[in-house]
Amino acid sequence: MWNPKPLLLVISLCISALSSSPCTAAGSGGKPLVTAVTKDASTSLYTAPLKDGHPLVLDLSSPVISLTTCASKNGTVTTLSANATDGQNPLFPISFSAVASCAPSPPSKLPAGTVGVAGLAPSSQSFPAQVARTQKVANKIALCLPSDGKSTTGNSVGVAIFGGGPLVFPDRGDFTTMLAGTAPLHGFNGSPGYYVSATGIAVEQGRVGTSGGPLVVALSSTTPYTSLRPDVYGPFVRAFDAAATGPNFPWMSRVTAVPPFERCYDSTKLPPTRLGYAVPQIDVMLEGAQNYSVLGGNSMVQVNGNTACLGFVRAAAGQAPAAVIGGFQLENHLLVLDVEKKQLGFTTFLNAIGLSCSNFNFTLAA
Repeated sequence: MWNPKPLLLVISLCISALSSSPCTAAGSGGKPLVTAVTKDASTSLYTAPLKDGHPLVLDLSSPVISLTTCASKNGTVTTLSANATDGQNPLFPISFSAVASCAPSPPSKLPAGTVGVAGLAPSSQSFPAQVARTQKVANKIALCLPSDGKSTTGNSVGVAIFGGGPLVFPDRGDFTTMLAGTAPLHGFNGSPGYYVSATGIAVEQGRVGTSGGPLVVALSSTTPYTSLRPDVYGPFVRAFDAAATGPNFPWMSRVTAVPPFERCYDSTKLPPTRLGYAVPQIDVMLEGAQNYSVLGGNSMVQVNGNTACLGFVRAAAGQAPAAVIGGFQLENHLLVLDVEKKQLGFTTFLNAIGLSCSNFNFTLAA
């Protein structure tokens, strides 16, 4: 996580439509902003073209906007841009001023061409908070992360709307109102990010035996695959092994593991479905009796032409949350992160209903 110290400065607003109409005052209000989201294949990071058409990494764990292109080490006011939206299409471009931190020496693993990070974590200086202030919209994110083809149900362009809904897929309606579940968002030891509480994890409806009470679960767009603390990973893998070798999955044949994964299978024998490969279902059992379900399209990583691996990894020593749900397991679900209500909402795996995050219509409305 990359969190340079922010500098607090006054924010101004300028809206530039396709017409030659002048900029409006900051208090005049506005519409939610929409941007395309792409996944960088080499880093597994998700970016959006928010800085003069150049991409910023979207980071659910960072509380600030950070730029690699500014001269001052203390911070700056920069101009960012996206499109106003009615939830169905982009309407017109909007530019606005925002506080940013400077990081002239960025992490080495940022995607090529990236000029910084758009921090999305709850914070007064995060990207969504600054959009909310300048546009007079809700501090709320509708985020639909795309895949890069390493799943069996890949697409290439996702969507993010900042400021509330709707988010409409053509001919299918507003999916911010079609959530499969919700869960309260919690803080965790003062760390930035989005955290939920889980009562456990299940594999094929069988609860995984873990010690202790509720599990703290973090959401991460910069962790590529779900990372489980060792005391959770061990029981989880044993439960997955039991299901994979049971009578319901006779086609699952283990092959040599491909790091960082420990469980890999001959993908030529795995039946493909619109849910991804037919493999044991994994459920994160959230507070409020809601399950976040991980089907084959989100659980199996296609590492080469003949091998697919279970996309869950053993966490390194020191990981405090029991689980960090990585980007791969978030893809092709619409996530609604409502900072004001402190609530996570999520849809079912969109491929299960014939959709993906690439279905949003980015044609500029007439």
